[in-house]
Amino acid sequence: MGLNASSVRAGPSAAIVAAVCGAEILGLAGYSTVPALLPQFIEAWSLTNTQAGWLVGIMSAGYMLAVVPLVSLTDRQPARRIYLASSVLGALSCFGVALCDSLLPALGFRAIAGIALAGMYMPGLQAITHGAEGTMRARIAAFYSSSFTIGASLSFLLGRVGTLLGWRSAFVVAGILGSVGVLIAWAALPRAEPSVGNKRQPVFAFGPVFNNRDALVLIVGYAAAIWGSIGLRQWIIVFLAFCAADQAGGPSEGWIMLAVGALINFLGVPAGFLGNELSIRYGLRNIATLVFLLSAVTGGLFGFTAILSYVAVLWLAVAIGCIVQGNFSNLTSGVLAVAAPRHRGATIGVYSCAGFGAGFLGTVLFGVALDQFGGTSQLIAWALSFGSCGLVCLAGATATIFLSRDVWQRRP
Repeated sequence: MGLNASSVRAGPSAAIVAAVCGAEILGLAGYSTVPALLPQFIEAWSLTNTQAGWLVGIMSAGYMLAVVPLVSLTDRQPARRIYLASSVLGALSCFGVALCDSLLPALGFRAIAGIALAGMYMPGLQAITHGAEGTMRARIAAFYSSSFTIGASLSFLLGRVGTLLGWRSAFVVAGILGSVGVLIAWAALPRAEPSVGNKRQPVFAFGPVFNNRDALVLIVGYAAAIWGSIGLRQWIIVFLAFCAADQAGGPSEGWIMLAVGALINFLGVPAGFLGNELSIRYGLRNIATLVFLLSAVTGGLFGFTAILSYVAVLWLAVAIGCIVQGNFSNLTSGVLAVAAPRHRGATIGVYSCAGFGAGFLGTVLFGVALDQFGGTSQLIAWALSFGSCGLVCLAGATATIFLSRDVWQRRP
């Protein structure tokens, strides 16, 4: 049965949505700073590509370990409380990285940053979609998930601070911006969620999640979407440095790399909105499968672009980066639609855990592949590493084939 006006409850005001999205963007100030400055870390600490992969990916590992208990807790406690405590922890982790002199303590603080993000991202989504249903909820979720992309993009630009003043300065600035985000969230988030107090469910109620076929398909799909984009989102600066190594570069070359990295992440915003709107119009299953297939071909073959001119590589990186991020918002909107209300926290907890767990594994294994096939100076190593991302996108396409035809009309 289709949705009508009476089936969509009033959601949060536009001002609340905008303020929470702004707080989210500021809280992500340190998110992409490590991949943006990865060449500096590799040189300063004499890291192998595998170690560099751990440094980039450990944040996703921290997220993966913490997201299920923290997000499931939103079925019992107000999301506001979880969000605020986590955002404070996130700001502190940035200051902690700024004090590090070696890999091991940096890994610890970046893992803490991932734990903090686990308590911010999906609980924030829970807070601003509370009371909204149907396509309204789908569009609010798209705005929120796109704000994540904006924050990750602007975080890349903080790498410019690192190139001018040193990487420690970039993390100090990130910690200050994160602290401002805490204040905005404290003022904007709803003070209470009355329906939460009446719930008395186990924190780890995962049976209903795995018994929900559509939710399970979307969980697998989200993991594939994150892993499939990992090469362009996390390793692009190192790849561009490889491409530029044998070509003349001007004094702005480093800035161009950071700008392209930021732009790739930022284009996830229009890509996410477009993918979400197309999914609403033509069906999530159809659009998600198509995006995965396009990502498998374009993203999987991206490593071979190193044989082209540097300018061509830059343009192709931007274009393909837009494609591989086309499934972020629609899959997130879909999982909110198919999750049973009583188990929504647990559902999106597992969903996020799978996605960021795939981000961690994908980032580390990308670095392992680079080391195993000759290092960052070898074309074949890049081709095979990006090719592995393409194979994961094919797995995502296979999974989404089993999705129901119209999840937007699902009434759990």
